[in-house]
Amino acid sequence: MIITKIKRLRGKRQRYSVHLDGVPALELSDWTIGKYGLRTGDDLDEHTVDKIKSTEAETQAKNIAINYLSYRQRSSKEIIDHLIKKGFTRECAEDVTHKLQSVQMVNDLEFARAFVRDRLKRKPTGQALLRMQLLAKGITSSMADMVLAELISPQSQQTSALQAAKRKIQLTKYSKRNLDEEKRKKRLLDFLLRRGFSYEIALKTIRTTLDH
Repeated sequence: MIITKIKRLRGKRQRYSVHLDGVPALELSDWTIGKYGLRTGDDLDEHTVDKIKSTEAETQAKNIAINYLSYRQRSSKEIIDHLIKKGFTRECAEDVTHKLQSVQMVNDLEFARAFVRDRLKRKPTGQALLRMQLLAKGITSSMADMVLAELISPQSQQTSALQAAKRKIQLTKYSKRNLDEEKRKKRLLDFLLRRGFSYEIALKTIRTTLDH
């Protein structure tokens, strides 16, 4: 296959259309063209064309991933899922993510720590819910458990549960005025369990807030 034309694409900065045998066949960045030293008249075999396509896809995927990371930290799974949604193959998405990991642009441990700190800062949250959220982000069970043990103590969980309960009671004190004591306790218990607090901490919190 002969490169018959390399034409800069209008409205697309640093991108070119490469014609093979007179037909537009590849859309490449100037980086990929420079990497392979492509020029009009070059004769490319099918294997070389496939390598060029793979290089271009990886370059595009890497740029998209870096832009995605510019807003906040991301887990490996978030990067891979985002790239797949953008139309890249899983293999390409995983390769790019591994390369970003190798230069510490993606770090699941640091992501998990930042994620937990952020959630705790936003609102009182129980350890079970935080663990579930970490797993949904692709963090391994062992890493999630390590981070939660590092950042959360039974005492801090009790304090968080008490804060959550007091806010809930304040918000519902008028609408739930006619509920009997047992129903109030049951609703508060369900609320705390949904927030991810343990049954033991939830019961202790109810005794502290409703029984005094």
